[in-house]
Amino acid sequence: MKPPRVPPMLSALVQSGVLAVDGHVFSRLDACPRCGGKVSGYDTRERRFAVIVDDGEKRPVNVLVRRYMCTDCGQVSPAEAPFYPDTRLGSPIVDLCVVLSRNMTPGRASRVAECLSLAIDPGTIRAYSRRAFPEIPVDTLFGIPVPRSLLSLSLMATERQ
Repeated sequence: MKPPRVPPMLSALVQSGVLAVDGHVFSRLDACPRCGGKVSGYDTRERRFAVIVDDGEKRPVNVLVRRYMCTDCGQVSPAEAPFYPDTRLGSPIVDLCVVLSRNMTPGRASRVAECLSLAIDPGTIRAYSRRAFPEIPVDTLFGIPVPRSLLSLSLMATERQ
C-alpha cells in the first residue's frame, strides 16, 4: 500500500505544536471538583502527552500535572489539563485519533499520524474511535482532517518563541 501523502509543512506544524507543550506545568485548580472546597497542594505527576517521531526516533513528550487535596472532603484531584478522563494521551492527540478513524481504518490512520510526526499504534486509534467524546471541531488541511485542538497547539508554539 502506498504511504499517505502528507505535506512536510503540515507535519512540521503538528510537530512544533506538540513540542510546545513538552515540559509544560498544568497547575490551575480553583476549588475541589467534588464539593467545591478549598484545595492545597499535594504532588506533581508527569503524564505522557504524545510520542513524537523525529528523524526515525520515537521521543515522548511529557507534561507535569499538579494534584491537589481538598481540605474539606480529602479528595485528591488533578489540575485542569488537556486530558480526557481515562486516556493516556493528551486530548488533541485523542481528537486526532477519533477524527482520522472516521474515514480510515486504524492502520491507515496510524500511518497518517506517523507522517504527521506522531507515533500512535492502530490499537490505540481503534480503542479511542469506539469511545464517546465531545464534538470535535475539525479543519481540513491539504485533504487531511485535523482537529482544531491540535492546530491550537501550533499557536502556543509561536507564543512561546
